[in-house]
Amino acid sequence: MATIIDVAKKAGVGIATVSRVINKSGYVKQETREKIERVIKEIGYVSNEIARSMTLQRNNIVAFVLPDCLHFFFGELLYHVEQELYQKGYKLMVCNSSEQLEKEIVYIDMLKTNRVDAIILLTNNDIEPYLDKSFPIVSFDRKFKDVPFVASDNYMGGVSAARHLIDKGCKHFMFIGDDAQGDKTPVQTEVSKRRLGYLDELKRNGIEEVIQIEYPLGNYLYLPEYVHQIIADHPEVDGIFAISDVVAAEVIFNIEKGGRNVPDDVKVVGYDGGRSYFKLGKRITSISQSPELIAQAIVSIILRLVNDQSSESVITPVTINLGETT
Repeated sequence: MATIIDVAKKAGVGIATVSRVINKSGYVKQETREKIERVIKEIGYVSNEIARSMTLQRNNIVAFVLPDCLHFFFGELLYHVEQELYQKGYKLMVCNSSEQLEKEIVYIDMLKTNRVDAIILLTNNDIEPYLDKSFPIVSFDRKFKDVPFVASDNYMGGVSAARHLIDKGCKHFMFIGDDAQGDKTPVQTEVSKRRLGYLDELKRNGIEEVIQIEYPLGNYLYLPEYVHQIIADHPEVDGIFAISDVVAAEVIFNIEKGGRNVPDDVKVVGYDGGRSYFKLGKRITSISQSPELIAQAIVSIILRLVNDQSSESVITPVTINLGETT
């Protein structure tokens, strides 16, 4: 069966352009549109509703599109989603997009051509114009119009991090994260609420001055050098909330490499649960989002959607796992 990739290659255009023509979304020059439509007819590409009508049998496969399989929490989540789906008679297909929009469009096209029954979507890209929302799609952390999502209570996580650092006697605070894209782009993500909850709770306690460091999306395992330099330039900071355990681990490593001690000189809180092993010699104090609860919620929504039932978004609770970094 011809794919969207075949259409793009034969027409000499990008996958995103073909997707705009197929979904009738976004501007495409008339000449280019006609060329793509000719190619679609020539090679027999079949999309969305037509493809669905061609088969009544499900494949019992769910695709999970995520930006980076190396991220520790994503790995945990994949494990539990696979377990939940298997118990319900489904298999999981893992699609690593590497943050590339065109790869995500290709994976979404698998849903439109009935190669998978549903998609779990974890993305930081502005992919909403390419989504056909008549198909079963559930997102994790991201918010799309008319698409159910699952997320942990990110706002309360930020609140809990602030309260814990205050209770530990911290006076000068910092936030480190890559979550602010929603402030500058159409992307809406629940993850931004970690920062907002943290800042709001500090403000409620009379703390207005908070150093915020934002680094580019996609740096899951290694922070840019300037992040560490900013931390070094502010030795007065004694309380840090990092957007993930991976970030917290690298921050702790570099702080101690520079001669300061965690938690005696600086206290650090991460997010994800502190379950992963980072060779720090100490367990990270972390806001814990449960991969088990999130997986259960995701699979529950999928089962409703594939049976043509509506479903609401789900927010799962968080707790704080005390470690040795505060």
